[in-house]
Amino acid sequence: MASRLSLLLLLALVLPASGDDAAATAAAPAPAPAGGASFNVTEILGRFPEFGLFSYLISKTHVDRDINSRNTVTVLVPDNSAVDWLLRRSARLPRAALVELLSVHVVLDYFDAAKIAALPPGKPTVSTTLFQTTGNARRRTGFLAITPTAKGGAVFASAAPGALVNATLKRVVAAVPYNISVLQISNFVVPPGVLTRPRPGPGPLPLPSPPLPRMKPMAIAPTPAPVPAPTKMVPIPPSLPLTDPADEDGDEAPAAAPAPSHGNAVKVMSWWSGLGVLVGTMACVFGYL
Repeated sequence: MASRLSLLLLLALVLPASGDDAAATAAAPAPAPAGGASFNVTEILGRFPEFGLFSYLISKTHVDRDINSRNTVTVLVPDNSAVDWLLRRSARLPRAALVELLSVHVVLDYFDAAKIAALPPGKPTVSTTLFQTTGNARRRTGFLAITPTAKGGAVFASAAPGALVNATLKRVVAAVPYNISVLQISNFVVPPGVLTRPRPGPGPLPLPSPPLPRMKPMAIAPTPAPVPAPTKMVPIPPSLPLTDPADEDGDEAPAAAPAPSHGNAVKVMSWWSGLGVLVGTMACVFGYL
């Protein structure tokens, strides 16, 4: 921001200040250029410090040379505040995009106040711009639509659909019929894709990664030896006192009853079966008696 203000201040000091006639809405006659040329656009803009930034841009990008090489041309000029708006909006605008944008504001036809008033009311008139001659214009972005309004005004817009920014006519700055006309407009005319289209060439330089924070050296304690897990102790009941068989009494311990064998069980079951058969036979005999 400080560099732009310094540039604006420098341009205001170097360029001659304009008088009351420069602020009038009537067109001022353009000075006769030297060297046999029909006109010099930077000399015309040099009379008006409010267009110093636009004059600086067309001079640094050499668009002024293309303008001066034409026989008939109309230059649409925004003032310093509009240029500052563009720089704020596109701080890293590529040079190619800036050249294309400036070329949109150079109409390859002559328009002054009288010719604009004679245009069909409410109907846009399409004119060719310098951008169309570069071969980079797409979808009618190289054409400009001029629509007259009430009281001698006009609206300037891109002929391509989806224009980003339009502008209105503020005044006629200078005119040399029918070679050059300089018209002040309210803002830049921004066709779609001119500022946002990708450009060939290397991209922005990668930003260096921030340095890692330095770590303070720390003393490392030795790793302690692993502690074994505590062994779970199982309580053991006290053992019975051992006795000598010779010291025991002479009485013998009663012997355990022997478990019934499988053969004894079979004998018992057979006896009960036989008893059941005998009872059934006797019942039958008594039943017949």
